Amino acid sequence: MSQKERTEEILNIQYLGSGEIKKKIAQGGDTILVPIGSCERHGNPYTPLGVDGLVSFAVVERAARKADVLYTPLMPFGYAPHHMGKVGEGAGTVTLSVDTYRRVLMDIGRSLIFHGFNKIIFVSFHSFNYTNAEEVLFSLRFHTGAFVAFYGGRETPKVQEVLGSTPDRLASDFEASMILALMGDKALHEEHATRGYRIHAPEWMGPTFTKRAGSGMAVNFKGAENIILGMDDFEFVEPISRAEATSSKASAEKGKILLDQASQYLAEFTEEVKKMKIEVRYRDFPDRARPLY
Repeated sequence: MSQKERTEEILNIQYLGSGEIKKKIAQGGDTILVPIGSCERHGNPYTPLGVDGLVSFAVVERAARKADVLYTPLMPFGYAPHHMGKVGEGAGTVTLSVDTYRRVLMDIGRSLIFHGFNKIIFVSFHSFNYTNAEEVLFSLRFHTGAFVAFYGGRETPKVQEVLGSTPDRLASDFEASMILALMGDKALHEEHATRGYRIHAPEWMGPTFTKRAGSGMAVNFKGAENIILGMDDFEFVEPISRAEATSSKASAEKGKILLDQASQYLAEFTEEVKKMKIEVRYRDFPDRARPLY
């Protein structure tokens, strides 16, 4: 198949009939990508709530074309309890509890394995979706024999190289560049991108602890990041005020480069997965109406 034909081929199962999906699987297309999003407030109050999902879907869409594999529609909600904000504040976040989140992943995986897929790659640019999926990966693997992975590509040394941002602005500029590439100025005006946000350890912890962007729920204590704790984002994320706004390195052009790099990496990983000989020993999904207790 030529690159032009591959680009034009419909690979999103939402727009395919069951006969076309069956044919693709019969031809060896037993690998599928599953984008998982999040609807959450970000450190910059002007960043769209769905940025993680929009980026995840865009990367999956591009990678699927490059690797010639099917992919599912975006699951728009994820695990984001710390992004809820204060009661009545109107942050807009929709979160799934961790048990519900894992159950959703499990049911998606069981459904796809039921139909003949042997290799499933979940993809999310929301780091807490990635870090809270391990139990599902174990369960699906041990129960069915399928290959199940989770790709969660966010800030990396290569990202910092592309953005040229200082560490304190890296997360802000990463998100701003991606959303500018996907939605343009209607999503995030330049002034809003410039403001961004800063990360710090919660004030109530005292001056001994620090925190950096991209470290999840970890705090730094005496030079090590080996302590994690539960906290709301408003305790460690602070929007930069207009008066304090610093120069942003974000741009739509950089966002396009980051999307291309992430999708190329995912496509190359997917190509390697396609080569794997995976034998699924159990496909049935008898508890699909409700879990067995």
